[in-house]
Amino acid sequence: MFRTKRFIYLALVFLFVAGLLIWPAVFKQQSVNSLEVYFLDVGQGDSIFIETPAGRQVLIDGGPDKAVLAELSQVMNFYDRTIDLVVLTHPDADHVTGLVEVLKYYQVGSILSSGFQKETAVYRRWRQIISQKGIRLVLAQAGQRIVFPSGPTLEILWPEQALIDSLAQKANNASVVSRLVYEQAEIMLTGDIEKEIEQYLVSQRPKAELKSDILKIAHHGSKTSSSQKFLEAVSPQTAIISVGRENRYGHPASVILERLKDIFVYRTDRDGRVRVSTDGIQFKIETID
Repeated sequence: MFRTKRFIYLALVFLFVAGLLIWPAVFKQQSVNSLEVYFLDVGQGDSIFIETPAGRQVLIDGGPDKAVLAELSQVMNFYDRTIDLVVLTHPDADHVTGLVEVLKYYQVGSILSSGFQKETAVYRRWRQIISQKGIRLVLAQAGQRIVFPSGPTLEILWPEQALIDSLAQKANNASVVSRLVYEQAEIMLTGDIEKEIEQYLVSQRPKAELKSDILKIAHHGSKTSSSQKFLEAVSPQTAIISVGRENRYGHPASVILERLKDIFVYRTDRDGRVRVSTDGIQFKIETID
């Protein structure tokens, strides 16, 4: 009788351990054929989480506070404490503050940044943690291409490091601008760039490098961004605005919403977290309020 009970106990332990090994594989298989992009609901700020078909994970910006941790817990497996790449588009508090918390909680492989610096307490803390943890820090430069296994590519369109001092005299215009490309699908990610950098991109970049199916609207829908010429060059079918439900800036501006009237628009203040899934040809967009 004792041996029978012991056998049953060992069998249950084996099944439990086997389950722990099998479930991660099941979770990964859910997105094996698709690129997943989440525009996180972090209030008045930006935070975008990307998971490639091969399971590589990228976080672009972290929003204004710890809300990013709760959002990541909803889109990452509970046992996952690693992020392959973190991108800080620029050092304003509504983009970097949440990343400080991310660096404390997650093991980050590499960091990509424009290199624009700001003498604020939160930015100094960000740099301090990077140094303490010995995380690899890379300067973004137009022309870089980060190619992930299974195909997705993150193309860096701005900044030009040789021009950043003359064209980006404030943090917004130093934002890392990238385009995520997976087969025939393209998503433009703009940080907080304003009209000056939009104009530069339109004048200096071939139209094929700008055209995108989905556009993350720059600077939370501020009237200082999303110029008509830039929108025409990108020619998106869908626009996503990351913006707080309550903000003192009046974002998104009515003039920008008017320019976007013929485009499908999703807003984190109204729609919550926005999930974009693509197999490289078709898109599926869901909102999680």
